[in-house]
Amino acid sequence: MTFSRQWAPITMLISILMYVVVPASADAQVTTADVVGKVTDATGAVVPGAKVTLTNLGTNISRAVAADESGDYVVNLLPIGRYSVRVEVAGFKTFTVGELTLVAGDRVRVDAKLEVGQTSETVEITAELPALQTDSSSLGTAITGRLVQDLPLNGRNYVQLAQLVPGVSPGPPNGLATGTRPDDRRLNSSYSVNGQDPVANNNLIDGMDNNERFIGTIGVRPSIDAIQEFRVLTNLYSAEISRTSGGVINILTKSGTNDFHGSLFEFLRNDRLDANGNYNLTGGTQLPKQKFRQNQFGGSLGGPIAKDRTFFFGDYEALKIGQGIPITAVVPTAKQRIGVFSEN
Repeated sequence: MTFSRQWAPITMLISILMYVVVPASADAQVTTADVVGKVTDATGAVVPGAKVTLTNLGTNISRAVAADESGDYVVNLLPIGRYSVRVEVAGFKTFTVGELTLVAGDRVRVDAKLEVGQTSETVEITAELPALQTDSSSLGTAITGRLVQDLPLNGRNYVQLAQLVPGVSPGPPNGLATGTRPDDRRLNSSYSVNGQDPVANNNLIDGMDNNERFIGTIGVRPSIDAIQEFRVLTNLYSAEISRTSGGVINILTKSGTNDFHGSLFEFLRNDRLDANGNYNLTGGTQLPKQKFRQNQFGGSLGGPIAKDRTFFFGDYEALKIGQGIPITAVVPTAKQRIGVFSEN
């Protein structure tokens, strides 16, 4: 029996993420969302020129557009998060939606039906978004930050959640990205979309390439405390996405807001808490339990640098593993070592 300590540098995650948020954004659609709609009055007639304002509830940054002559408006390239919607025009009551949650790739329709009255009067709408977004043809599932952090994950590996999406399976058990091969002991990053080989997938982080080229696995694996959400696309990808015939995982990392927020965690596995299984029973003799120590710990912190203007976010995660490795071997006797093999 030997005991070895592994510090697992491959799975040690040290990431410090800094973000500067400004009102204008030029990110690709894979990291942002759009809001579209039509402004009409009580009779259904279009209302051109209405001012539509979307305000991020976390950073208080606003975007405003005017409805065109057909009453239609589009607010695109919006960073993900929670928004309020405000539609106002002279001669009509102000139309508002108190909270609208946007995830990456959304194209959400918010139609405003205005009532005659003073602009100072407000009509607030509280409604859930439809499950089917008819303004986008892409098929995918968004896994929000709350689900990533609250659902049980062995080893805090978010790929396990991707494997639960309809059309996605873990892939072949001996695949290059499973982490079970002797030549590669990374955490499992294997997922097959619609029967495609896992190496055909496209991995993105904040819209940038995140593919490890040697065996086709994930390049950077952020801590789940640093993930705002991730989206799994399975079919009908938009024009911004290329390279792949498989699926797409796009991870969006967290940024700061006007409020300080953070986390602190440690997950422990220890052989002192384990029973000694039957696999340690040899020839009627109970062998000692195999040594096993696993500590996964870290934390995160985000908040404002300059309120409503500049924000920060950082996180740290480490994984330490110490594990006993059982060895079964035949030890030769003294005679056998000099070439006499008559002994049993």
